[in-house]
Amino acid sequence: MNLNKEKINQYFTPHFQDNKNTPHTIHLFNSLDSTNTWLKQNGACGDICLAEQQTAGKGRRGNQWLSPKAENIYLSLNWCFATMPAHLSLLSLVVGLSIVKALQQIGLSEHGVKWPNDIYWQGLKMGGILIESVTSAKQTTGLSVVIGIGLNINMPESLGEKIDQPWVSLSKILGKQIDRNQLLALLLEQLIVDLQDFEPFDVTQFEKQWQQWDVLQGQSVRVLRQHEELAGTVQGLDAQGRIGICLESGELQYFSSAEIRLKK
Repeated sequence: MNLNKEKINQYFTPHFQDNKNTPHTIHLFNSLDSTNTWLKQNGACGDICLAEQQTAGKGRRGNQWLSPKAENIYLSLNWCFATMPAHLSLLSLVVGLSIVKALQQIGLSEHGVKWPNDIYWQGLKMGGILIESVTSAKQTTGLSVVIGIGLNINMPESLGEKIDQPWVSLSKILGKQIDRNQLLALLLEQLIVDLQDFEPFDVTQFEKQWQQWDVLQGQSVRVLRQHEELAGTVQGLDAQGRIGICLESGELQYFSSAEIRLKK
């Protein structure tokens, strides 16, 4: 089934639909180079951009995100904070938690967030997050960001031959085709509610949810950073959202930016 704005809106709960503090305008395209790029150039606060296909989808570190037509979710949301968030470094982790909570609502289990911005199921990647700041002459205070989300939903295995890491789609896990309109409504509603709660930030609630959904805690990993590779065991996050790794030397080191891979 193709994406449909009216169907997505019908799946929103009445409480969400009636909430005047949750403005959202959905822009749906058959094909775009990138939903993030479109919103950065054309979007206003609260705008949502969806595409059936991306021809130049972007992942972290400038990597291309494979985006076959009418199979997955390619979503971007333009969100504006009235003041600069005190816990901005945790934003991608909070977005990840929003995604896994929405996926739980349709019956998925054994999934979680892989620091800093991936969605995993049993060691297989099923989605990713890319957050970019937006510069606007109209906004003199606060911060505007574009939150991009890509999720493998109904993608056949034959279309994923070019993916350079183990991956899985939601339909493969659940054994059925997924109604993307329904899932998008669940995801957008969860995401917007969580973003509204981002300031003031509830540290205790975040820590509780992160412990529940963190797929790396206690795992043996490799840390790839520039031309350096380290090995160690994940020890959780610090207050800034940096990942703590107890290295083989015994030193506990925190990383704000690195590629983390599970040891095979």
